[in-house]
Amino acid sequence: ALFLSSAHEGYLSWSRAAAEAPIDFIPWLLFGHAAWSDVSKWILSTVGALLGMIPQGLVLLTSSVLAIATIRLARKRVLAQQLYCIETLARVDVLCLDKTGTITSGRMEVAGTYVADVDGSVVAADTASADLARGLDLALAGIARATSEDANETCLALLARYDGLAGVRPAARVVPFSSAKKWSGAVLAGDGREDALVMGAAQFVLSDEDFRLYERSVNELAGMCRVLVVARVDGFTDGGDMIGRARPIGFVTIRDEIRSSAEDTIGYFRDQGVELNVISGDDPRTVSTIARSVGIPGAEAYVDATTLDTPGKLDAAVDRYHVFGRVTPQQKRDLVVALKRRGHTVAMTGDGVNDVLALKEADCSVAMAAGSDAARNVAEIVLIDNDFAAMPAVVAEGRRSINNLQRSAALFLSKTLFSMGLAALCIAFPPYPFEPITMTLINFFCIGFPSFVLALEPNRARVEGSFLANVLKRALPASLAVIAACAASMAASSLLGLPSDVLSTLCLGVTCAVGVSLIWEISRPFTPLRIAVLVFVICGIVFQILLLPGFFSIAPIGLGSGALLLLIGGFGVVFFRWLDAVLVKLGSRRARSASGLGRGVRVSIGRGGGRVSATVSAPRRAVERIHARADERADERALHRAAADAARAVEGDRSGSRSRRLTKSASGIRMKMDSRRHGSRRTGADKR
Repeated sequence: ALFLSSAHEGYLSWSRAAAEAPIDFIPWLLFGHAAWSDVSKWILSTVGALLGMIPQGLVLLTSSVLAIATIRLARKRVLAQQLYCIETLARVDVLCLDKTGTITSGRMEVAGTYVADVDGSVVAADTASADLARGLDLALAGIARATSEDANETCLALLARYDGLAGVRPAARVVPFSSAKKWSGAVLAGDGREDALVMGAAQFVLSDEDFRLYERSVNELAGMCRVLVVARVDGFTDGGDMIGRARPIGFVTIRDEIRSSAEDTIGYFRDQGVELNVISGDDPRTVSTIARSVGIPGAEAYVDATTLDTPGKLDAAVDRYHVFGRVTPQQKRDLVVALKRRGHTVAMTGDGVNDVLALKEADCSVAMAAGSDAARNVAEIVLIDNDFAAMPAVVAEGRRSINNLQRSAALFLSKTLFSMGLAALCIAFPPYPFEPITMTLINFFCIGFPSFVLALEPNRARVEGSFLANVLKRALPASLAVIAACAASMAASSLLGLPSDVLSTLCLGVTCAVGVSLIWEISRPFTPLRIAVLVFVICGIVFQILLLPGFFSIAPIGLGSGALLLLIGGFGVVFFRWLDAVLVKLGSRRARSASGLGRGVRVSIGRGGGRVSATVSAPRRAVERIHARADERADERALHRAAADAARAVEGDRSGSRSRRLTKSASGIRMKMDSRRHGSRRTGADKR
């Protein structure tokens, strides 16, 4: 469009000349110097506009900054497997930690063993009878050796404790540890007998009655240690489930080694305003004690995830607790999803297979190199030295990269925006004022050099807001100011009858003035490096205009043209500062969000008062209501079907000894059976 507009203007000039003096078109086209001079001018103005619209160095700058960030992280023994994770981690406001391998080193040791008494008390093995203490030691050593092929840290601690213990029977069958069951088992054979043993969390191994009996003793032991019970059972099913009632032999406490740097690292994130949650499969009391010892806020309030048996309970717990114990892999994922649904940017750290689902769901996932292969492959950042203390350096590198990229991108996009605006303006009012060589001066001094220098300096400010919004907030005022100043120059040139080269020089001057003002704004607060960049840019522009005017197609500036340049340049700078102040004022009216049970509430406070709205969009709420109604109807149909089945069963029961009553519960359809002979039996069968 620019080319056609310029060509049309040239055609009109040629037509007027032809009307005054007839021109033979073919000789003019083939041999006329003026014709090709006009065509060359049209091409140059079109190329100048196109070059201005393309942010040529932005892709190179972005790639260079991220590549340099990756190299710096590699020197700190951190592997970034995805480049975008550098920005994501810099924006994280919620960090979910797995206790083992993150707060603790992952190395464990046996703190003590205790023989279980029938009255619910426990006795330290070194003060109990020799036979009971040896029986407990043989049971622990037997299970540890049976599961040694797939040994976890707990198993390794037991193997180290009972290395060289004689009399341990070999295993005839092994039931490996499961994060869902929370226990492992083995059948030890020898001496003409077999013993089926299990070892795991007491509340998962023991019956409810037995656990209540030993609960006080377990709570006393679960201060800073993980408490495991060792019990005998009648055997195991083909699916690996226990047969019969578990009969406790004793308890063993496993102590985690807390990292020496954990408290300082947690303190860094706490000072940065990052919310910290500990999500672990261990006993919540132990997790809470360790979390308090390293300074995690709110660690005294904890929850046992086994009580979060419905999505609603789990969703509500996210707003109330910061320590979660006995968490299954699926629940870890659900907790991350609930946090993301509230608008948080969530990072998850872990090192085990049970962390994989949460790592995949998190916005940024961090794994230890010594962790499982699955966790390392899924994670976007891998800590080579298995040290959580490297995380502040990763966050700082991400903030440096993104904050500096935002500033540099504002310079590139300001040129793109004002070039597009001027091109649209010059289609109606040609000619386009810039030539390619003129844009080269602007590209180097106002964009290229300052952007690359500022993109590599240290910057640890917290990343806030959207990248594009932050960039446009800086670039848009400068672009509008350049367009307004150039339009004023074009109007003044038309009124005063100034030649096109003087117009180009005026537009170059006002563009450089606004560009320097933009560099001034993005450089605050000033540092010696930023001051040096600003001085270099100003001196470079002045020297090039004075020393090489012919090379950059700059026309000589007289007294009148100089005064006009100062006037319009000052107008452009003032207009830019005013627009920038307006956008800053608009940006200060920030929305503060508070979340409830599954839905966020946005409170917008401005001069005109407050406004409350939901963070979820209206279409999404409508879809959620449709799904909720569909689930309710499905529950009702299941309830009716179950009631009909129960009625038929009652009719077919001739003795009439039993009656059933169906009720709807949060977990599905609950059936309560009353029997005259056996009392009442309650089942939680879910007919859905």
